[in-house]
Amino acid sequence: MGHPVRRKDREITEGAEMYEILDRAFTGHLALCSGGEPYVVPLCFGVMNGAVYFHCAREGRKLDILARNPRGCFQAQCDEDLVRSAERPCGWGMLYKSVMMSGPVTVVEDEQEKAAALLAIMKKYAGEDFSHEFSPAECASVTVLRLDPEERSGKARRPA
Repeated sequence: MGHPVRRKDREITEGAEMYEILDRAFTGHLALCSGGEPYVVPLCFGVMNGAVYFHCAREGRKLDILARNPRGCFQAQCDEDLVRSAERPCGWGMLYKSVMMSGPVTVVEDEQEKAAALLAIMKKYAGEDFSHEFSPAECASVTVLRLDPEERSGKARRPA
């Protein structure tokens, strides 16, 4: 990323607000690059210790790409709404809060971290009171990926 936000009045710089957006976003998009070709996939996710976790099948295009290029960029948004601020559609806009994070994406091999990440993902969608101890067989049946953010940025257009 490393590119400055053009609209400084919309820039989010506080890490806490960025992670709040991740907490509130329903899905996110993981962008990968394979031989110069972009690949973006929507995913359910969870956050733990500042990292973003995803689960996926044990084989597939994401894993093939990550084996060749382990860098990724993740984006999520919340609070979207259409603003009809003019008679002409060209004057319309969107309310939103968004965050992007980029860094290395690794396959989680440690069984304890994998189980904790799966629990974090489930708590995001099922609620904080969700509890389940993931068995070694359950952990072995999926791949868990971790994005360790090296860069992050946020942007929002809030109601006037």
